[in-house]
Amino acid sequence: MIRKSTNDLTIKPKMSRTTVMLSSSIGIFSLLALLYFVYGQGLRSGHSRYEQDQAMIAQLQENMNSLRKQLSVSQEGLIFSKRQQQIQAEAYKQMDKAYANSEQKNSVLGSRLDFYRSIISPEDGQSGPAIQQLSHSYDDGKLSFDITLVQAIKHKHQIRGNLKVTLFENDVATAKWPRSSDRSVNYQYFTQVSGSIDKPVIAEKAKVKVELHLQDGSVLERWFNVPNIAVSNSTSNSNNSDKTTSG
Repeated sequence: MIRKSTNDLTIKPKMSRTTVMLSSSIGIFSLLALLYFVYGQGLRSGHSRYEQDQAMIAQLQENMNSLRKQLSVSQEGLIFSKRQQQIQAEAYKQMDKAYANSEQKNSVLGSRLDFYRSIISPEDGQSGPAIQQLSHSYDDGKLSFDITLVQAIKHKHQIRGNLKVTLFENDVATAKWPRSSDRSVNYQYFTQVSGSIDKPVIAEKAKVKVELHLQDGSVLERWFNVPNIAVSNSTSNSNNSDKTTSG
């Protein structure tokens, strides 16, 4: 191609059809090659990113599985700890109960031991039969009582006799038990006799006299104070006596 001055007329030679088609083909081929290259680059980059994402997903799944296993182990440990805590609580409860029962048994055994000591070695040092104590309660117009009789120090012989109880109010006998005849007793070491006196109202200052008429003709008697249980309507035990005589 020959260029001349602008004032000159330019004449461009006409390209052949084959050249035009060849140029077009080369251009299209170059464009397709460029597109294929870009597509390949994108495909390789996407594939690499996909593999990275898959690896990350697999790692996350593995971490999640590990966390699930740890959570399961922790839950099992928590359940085991709760069971152990319940077992320990129940064990402590049983121990406290056993200790309370032991204390109660020790108290009962101690009272029994004191009772047997009073038989073997009484405070007054006197041997033979004795009126040990009287416990009483008042309910629904009835005075109920339990009398304990013992034989102190020596226990070779049987104690036989008759027992009676008299209620005194203001130094006046107002009721007795039994009503008809005395209660017979027969024991070697100790015995407990129960009875009751019907009395709707009991004076504020009342006493109970317990008499034991022995087979040999001697008489033991003991006085016990009776608090104003008719007013308070409560249970009480009295071991205080005013006097003990034998004749």
